[in-house]
Amino acid sequence: MLNKRIFSITLSALGLFAASAPSAFASDDLLSVNKTVFIQIVIFLIAIYILNKLVFEPFLNLIDRRDKLTRGAMEEAKEFEEKVAHIIEEYDAKLAEARVFAVEERNKIVQEGQSVAEGILTQAREETTELLKDAKSKLEADTQEIKNKVKSDVDTIAKDIASTVLGKEIAS
Repeated sequence: MLNKRIFSITLSALGLFAASAPSAFASDDLLSVNKTVFIQIVIFLIAIYILNKLVFEPFLNLIDRRDKLTRGAMEEAKEFEEKVAHIIEEYDAKLAEARVFAVEERNKIVQEGQSVAEGILTQAREETTELLKDAKSKLEADTQEIKNKVKSDVDTIAKDIASTVLGKEIAS
């Protein structure tokens, strides 16, 4: 606000100065160097100073501030990228550890399963062997019993067959 006032006051003063300049400074030759050149230089320097204060410095300050903000944002983005890369590395490492742990656990479970299966197979074999032994001994006992029964009946049957074939009764 203050800069705008200064600018307008300065422009007004320059306008008054230019309007009140005596016509003695004017010449017919436009390319000649006379006293007006110095006035024009002073006016030019004042205009440069005013433009510098009101336009160029604020604009350059704005660009500097924007540049600082941009650099800060870029640095912050780089930091975030580094953090993300670090987090991804940690995640990959933990994932690899979890995979190794899972493989070890699976191997343990497979080994336990094989042990249990072997135990069940061994038990089944033992039970089968026992059943076979029992069946064999029962079969042998039944066979012996049948043999003994047949032996006692063989004499009787042989006598009956012989008496039938001979047509007479045979005494024992």
